[in-house]
Amino acid sequence: MKINPLYSLFILLFSLSLQAQDEEPYFVFEDYDWEEEQAPFNGELDDSTAALILKEKHLFNYYYHEGEERLVMDRLFHQRIYINSTRALEEFNRRYVPTGAGSELLKFRARAITGNKVTEIGEDDIQTGQLEDSEAEYNYFAFEGLEVGSEIEFYYINRLSPNTDGLMINYQEEYEIKDLEIDVVTPWGLVFDSKVYNLPDSVMTDTVLEQENRLYIRTSVPAYEEESVSPSDALMGRVIFKLDRNLYTGDRDVTSYNYTAQNVVSFLTSELDRKGEKVIKKEAKAAQEYLLEEEPEFTTAQRVEHYIKDNYSYYNVGAAELRDLDFIRDRKVFNTVGGTRLYCGIYDFLQIPYQIVYTCNRNQLFFDSEFEADNFLEEMLIYVPEDDLYIDITESMSRNGVLNFNYTGTLALFIDKEMLADEYVAITEVKEIPYHPSIFTSDTIIAKVVFGPDLLDNKVDIYRAMTGFSARSYQGIFELIDDEDDLKEFKETLISYIDDEGEVEDLEVENAMARYVGYKPLQAKGSLTDIRFLENAGQDLLLNVGKLIGPQMAMYDEDSVRNHDIYNQYAHKYYRTIEFEIPEGYTLVDPEKLVFDEKLVIDGETKALFTSNYSKEGNKVLVTIEEWYEDKIYPKELFQEYLKVINAAADFNKVSVLLEKEA
Repeated sequence: MKINPLYSLFILLFSLSLQAQDEEPYFVFEDYDWEEEQAPFNGELDDSTAALILKEKHLFNYYYHEGEERLVMDRLFHQRIYINSTRALEEFNRRYVPTGAGSELLKFRARAITGNKVTEIGEDDIQTGQLEDSEAEYNYFAFEGLEVGSEIEFYYINRLSPNTDGLMINYQEEYEIKDLEIDVVTPWGLVFDSKVYNLPDSVMTDTVLEQENRLYIRTSVPAYEEESVSPSDALMGRVIFKLDRNLYTGDRDVTSYNYTAQNVVSFLTSELDRKGEKVIKKEAKAAQEYLLEEEPEFTTAQRVEHYIKDNYSYYNVGAAELRDLDFIRDRKVFNTVGGTRLYCGIYDFLQIPYQIVYTCNRNQLFFDSEFEADNFLEEMLIYVPEDDLYIDITESMSRNGVLNFNYTGTLALFIDKEMLADEYVAITEVKEIPYHPSIFTSDTIIAKVVFGPDLLDNKVDIYRAMTGFSARSYQGIFELIDDEDDLKEFKETLISYIDDEGEVEDLEVENAMARYVGYKPLQAKGSLTDIRFLENAGQDLLLNVGKLIGPQMAMYDEDSVRNHDIYNQYAHKYYRTIEFEIPEGYTLVDPEKLVFDEKLVIDGETKALFTSNYSKEGNKVLVTIEEWYEDKIYPKELFQEYLKVINAAADFNKVSVLLEKEA
């Protein structure tokens, strides 16, 4: 868990320094407004440009509010947008205003401009909506009477608690920004640092202000062109600002991983009250013995994970009671802070060494080991070195080290503790959470075609086994489904992959429990009937062998020019065998259509492939298919080679062989 550093001494010194301030502040929210008269946009846009952002302004003003006696942050967001398509009409018809707990709306204006008609929207026009299947509310305003060629403009100013440990502004999106302005204004004694990601660094420093600091950007931003198999969120342009020096206190490197780590260690080594100690002692004993007879090979650390996840629930709320161990034990529910207390308290009691790990979802943000900001410390894990075991306390389906794959193959901050001079200090290291090889995640299917009498009532006998991330998406769900019909339907999806209209018979499923994720393969065995894989071609037959591997991803319509590398979610491997007997009175004419061989080779090593072949013994034909992708990232220069492998699977899926009627 993260605890932000406090700046009480800074607030005292800063408030005193303001008494001598005579320079006009750079930003006063009461004075801000748009230009009442603006020339309409009259440039030319092609039909492929849905909208153009004419102006986008972000301003963050940090200052000491004397009335509230605290440091505050006023945030301005201002946009002016030209609508160039019906799609943009639907998208920009409704805009959202961040209000609610911790956010005070200070000022708001909005208007729509269509020709010479200007329609203004005020704060009274802000409406409240509610998310489906949730009590969460949101605030929005809507423009009426928009048409292609309209412009909309709005701004709002909110007062928020100051973000000093990682203010991230994502400013690139699918639409071009003609004029981007970003300003971060702070008191002279709070010195911020910044870093731009995925776009040229255009941050400048104001050298005129004397009693305030200002970092700013003035630029235009190209539209982000989304590409398949690349993490758009992580690759879009953004900037992060963070407090680096506090001149009032003399502190340097204020926002750093070491600060966070030391706060974590202080939390973990704080003494529990008597009730908390009793909870830990009792639960540690129960966890130590959990599944001991059923699964004797589990380590004690694994038993703790299974015990807690099988008996407790996680809720992502900040309620104080969900941090209290006595409440947690009675109600069997915790939040992140409470869960950390429970897990780490038990591991401490059982003398199992562990480390706290912080990382971020690599599909959304790439961890930065050099620019240390808390944005990269969004996901907390526990690591048990002696078992090489990673635990996500928030995910019940994550067991035995099989995490959300977005937390693997990425850098992370590892936090350990050591006693020095009667005090625990944090020991930190940034290193990678391993990216598992393809053998870790496999999907094996053995299919046998069984022709019925007169080639009617045909069926496919199927055995399927999945491991790693492929199995994780199933194994943790079975126990959560209470309705028998729903559970039966979910189990059937394991072998109805060929044709979801088919009928599943004699289904048997093994290891369909969360505790077996990463430990035992998920296995299913059964038959699929009433499926179309055999067609008449006059007197001959067409056997759609390719259909029996199930639907495949196809990437036929990709651009020849690639801007970004190819990002593999996780290394994975598919192995298929398809067996059938040539019906009596027929001859297999074109088995060579079953042979594929596409490989992606880097520096002499095969990194991805799709191969298939067949063997024939008498009337029995055995087709073997192997497909795997090993690397996390493939260079964009090899995109065409990558496409050949991906599309080979899609091509095979369409293959039918001819069974010719003998004369």
